[in-house]
Amino acid sequence: MRTISLTLILLSLLLVSGGCKRRRGEIASTVFAGDPAFAGHFTSGFYNIEANAWRWTNKEFAVTLNPPLHSAERGAQLVMHVAVPDASIQLSQSVQLSCSIGGLNLDPQTFSKGGTYTYVRDVPPDRLQGKEVRIDFAVDHTAPPQPPDVRQLGIIVSEVGLVAK
Repeated sequence: MRTISLTLILLSLLLVSGGCKRRRGEIASTVFAGDPAFAGHFTSGFYNIEANAWRWTNKEFAVTLNPPLHSAERGAQLVMHVAVPDASIQLSQSVQLSCSIGGLNLDPQTFSKGGTYTYVRDVPPDRLQGKEVRIDFAVDHTAPPQPPDVRQLGIIVSEVGLVAK
């Protein structure tokens, strides 16, 4: 029974991912940090893929996305799946994530304990004009480098996207 359930889950994931194919060089509305095909969307401040599923960020980081269909008239939601490590919280008691799109600062989110979270913010239509949108993020604290790792580690991102309203 367990094997059948696992097979069905894997088959579902395969079918869903098959529908997410895109042509090389095309900008996507939602990107997965563990997929090398989306590497160009992680514009700055991201480290290499880890565990085929996610990327660490630096203190400041950015993605470039394609606004979804009709979002220039209706707006969209920014949705980002993140993990905040306990170690980051222990160092500073909290981590604040802030975001801006086209000069508009979206409401920040403060995390006071480690765990997985979804950062969701409405994006007005006037910030979604054109074929590409750069979204800038920052965290107020990073974990200092722990030799031999010389990276400053912010948060972990697994997925980020603009979703049509």
